[in-house]
Amino acid sequence: MSDIILHQWEISPFCQKVSRILKFKGISFETVNYNGILGAKVPLLSKVGKVPVIDHNGQRIQDSTRIARYLDEIYPDKPRLYPEDPNQKALAELWEDWADESLYFYEVYLRVNDPEALDEAIRISSIGRPSYEKPMIKGFILAELKTQLFFQGLGRMKAEHVEEEFRRHLGRIEQVLSQSEWLVGDSQTIADIAVVAQLGEVIHTSKKFRKEILDHPSIALWYKKQTG
Repeated sequence: MSDIILHQWEISPFCQKVSRILKFKGISFETVNYNGILGAKVPLLSKVGKVPVIDHNGQRIQDSTRIARYLDEIYPDKPRLYPEDPNQKALAELWEDWADESLYFYEVYLRVNDPEALDEAIRISSIGRPSYEKPMIKGFILAELKTQLFFQGLGRMKAEHVEEEFRRHLGRIEQVLSQSEWLVGDSQTIADIAVVAQLGEVIHTSKKFRKEILDHPSIALWYKKQTG
């Protein structure tokens, strides 16, 4: 029996982040997907009503960052996500927060504006539902994501400006990785896992930016080391 149950939505970068964390630490786990009609059960998992959520020893932990900190605390003998050195720990946490709170919205933007990626999100959200509900689901997903983007700011920018900013972010990541094997220190940390979880979803989401991301040689090597 696995040590942990991960409750997730299949294409959530935050759920992928937790999955990567568990693999990095070598912790056995089972996955429960809440795709399609099963998504109605997500609000029952926690007060926040979102995934990822993990079950461990009778406890239920929600939010990818809280889960990461919890796992470092209860598995001190496993590879650490957060460096011991205070300065490196601060840098790793800054990268994690940036990935979760800024880079994430570029992934959302590209998903909304790529017809194939949007269709895949709708397909996963429609599993187990009658086909006549698909247009309604598409309308709901678009409205929800566009509302997020509008209030965050990207939704009020011209497409070319959003893409320019995303390319600047890629350039910064490439610059750091051209000087070091990992984003912080000399080993993989939560910084790498948080950023690669977001970029990984962009790679799956956008044909255009998949090539652009992997055309950065240092990013491509770093990505391959984490994804096999």
